[in-house]
Amino acid sequence: MFNVNYLKIIVVFLAFLSAFSHGGEFAISPLVLNIEGEKNTKIPFEFTIKAKKTGDVNIKIFDLNQIETGHMGFVEGSDENKESKSNWVSLDESSYSIKKGDFRVVTGNVVIPRKAKGQHLAAVMVEEVQSKEVKNGIAVNVRYAVVLKIDTLKGKKLRTRTKTKFENLSVRKVEGGWEFEGFFHNLSKTEGKLFTELQLRGLNKKLIGKITMKTLSAWQRNEKESMVYPGSKVKIFGKLPKDIVEGGYSVRIKNKFNDRNQPVFKKGIELVVPEKEELAIKEGNTQKTEELAINQLLSTK
Repeated sequence: MFNVNYLKIIVVFLAFLSAFSHGGEFAISPLVLNIEGEKNTKIPFEFTIKAKKTGDVNIKIFDLNQIETGHMGFVEGSDENKESKSNWVSLDESSYSIKKGDFRVVTGNVVIPRKAKGQHLAAVMVEEVQSKEVKNGIAVNVRYAVVLKIDTLKGKKLRTRTKTKFENLSVRKVEGGWEFEGFFHNLSKTEGKLFTELQLRGLNKKLIGKITMKTLSAWQRNEKESMVYPGSKVKIFGKLPKDIVEGGYSVRIKNKFNDRNQPVFKKGIELVVPEKEELAIKEGNTQKTEELAINQLLSTK
């Protein structure tokens, strides 16, 4: 058995649409900074940390990568990694001590490489320092991510062609209907909002139903569109709340990205309900196999 002394929980407060974070013992403002300026020159930035309680914070640079759910993944930056934004972003101070009711202004600079193109993301992570280590129980480390949205074109609209790809459509029977899912890949160098509509038609081309497909993040936020960042590949899904007769159908998927219509995805599919009897047989075989393995193991002791 494992001996666990304590459980460490990291809480990240990240809100692209919020200008102020009130979690934990500190308040951060703003949470999103738009970085624009000449390449190969220092572009200054700053944000404010206000203490609700006397304490210390550490500050580090993190890289942001959008994961398939549409949420943002955080990885600590590394100077050894040429792709890391820690090579672009520098901080004037890496730690601060702040008294209750007081505040500190965090300052730093971004240097956009001359060959950089498109839009990029980085994060300045502010982490509360624990006053003492918790040996038993739960230690909560609160982190606040200040997102840097770095625009290499100084805010000008990117005039390059939008390039996207939709692939790996699949469907499965769920309670009360059918769930469709697939992957949308933003091959462009700019972010954008994605609106996806799936149309299901019979072989006679009669419309059976329409559904909206979104990322998990968009469903959770109750947003109409999914935000997709440059180079990201996200899973989008939606449910058709109808019991449909099994058989062959055709699917048309219309993607609108950054207010531009993308190539229509078309595919013929077969809707099949998994047989409960087959599933029961498989489970029975699995159980017998496990019992046989256990008996063999006991017989060798």
